[in-house]
Amino acid sequence: MGYPARLTGIEAARAQYGARADLIARFFTESDTPGDAAVLALRELPKERAELLLRRALSEGIASVDDAPAELRALFVQLEHVPIWVDPERCRRGGAVFFRCGPLGGLALGFGALARAYCSSGGNKPLALTRALIDEAPKRVSNTGAYVRAVSEPGGLGVGRGGYRASVHVRLMHARVRLGLQADPRWRAAEWGVPINQADMALTALLFSHGFAGFVRKLGLPVSVEEEEDLIHLWRYAGYLMGVREELLCASLAEARWLADIVDRIDAGPDEDSRELLMPLLDRDPRELATTSPQVQQAVRRLFAAACRDMIGDEYADRVGLPRGPVDLVFRRLLRPTIQALGRTTQRLPGAAERSHRAGERYWSAVAGRPAPQP
Repeated sequence: MGYPARLTGIEAARAQYGARADLIARFFTESDTPGDAAVLALRELPKERAELLLRRALSEGIASVDDAPAELRALFVQLEHVPIWVDPERCRRGGAVFFRCGPLGGLALGFGALARAYCSSGGNKPLALTRALIDEAPKRVSNTGAYVRAVSEPGGLGVGRGGYRASVHVRLMHARVRLGLQADPRWRAAEWGVPINQADMALTALLFSHGFAGFVRKLGLPVSVEEEEDLIHLWRYAGYLMGVREELLCASLAEARWLADIVDRIDAGPDEDSRELLMPLLDRDPRELATTSPQVQQAVRRLFAAACRDMIGDEYADRVGLPRGPVDLVFRRLLRPTIQALGRTTQRLPGAAERSHRAGERYWSAVAGRPAPQP
């Protein structure tokens, strides 16, 4: 079976995981068929009519839309079906982890999860070709934060709720971009696979759950194994709504670890587009420090680069051109232990969990800036 040229590590993955490596590799050539079909059907309708049908389906359910195209109906039947494995209490606990992490969660999301996603030489091509995270980095990062916040709110993934609606929006947006790129002569399918393919979408769900927990730990904030399992469960359901095939939706920490490792081994890793995507994220002025001196802003950006290097690892950091220097040691040997000590102390105080959660909600309301995007 032929695979995209970006899968340079397929032999190494086979040596470690055998046939499972090939099972994962084939998903780099698979799209979200129901999502693509629904978008194509909506394109056949007048724009105002299509938007009305979609709004009604999202707010009132597909049963309320008598004249919905068959493809849209099929998509929403799948979306409105809640899999038997979904545990709302575990989803609530997983979302609480995100809010508890507050500003450190923001760093883990931006300089960990997003930065690591950019380090995929094929997965980053839809972003690079559309320049969505190069020309408007602050806006796009804010939208990502708003989406993760909506998913993490209690009950947010319930049918018709904010996280559910935002997940459907993301799914249909991916389908539109995918269809557009497949018709774009610049897209090199033999090298990169299908745009926004199943494997890349599964990696996103992993980065926002298993990856997020690891990145937060590297910043010094403790996250228990049980909390990480709940995060994985939350994003298993979010991934289902975004169109990830159920075979790729991790049900446990053990599954998340081996899937992440297979994808790491298979994919070629960072390229020049990774650098072009990552630098606007690191170079933008921190909005909390917009009125401070240029020297302070530069120092903060250098600390952010040190945190990013620590989260994505030295190999990838060197390949995307992150600086090396004494600041890296300051972060690892001074700031991280300090955060760890503060975290342990804070957790022992009465009502600490509730206060951390409320502080995190205030932080994301301020930083994400607006409600999660809707179709």
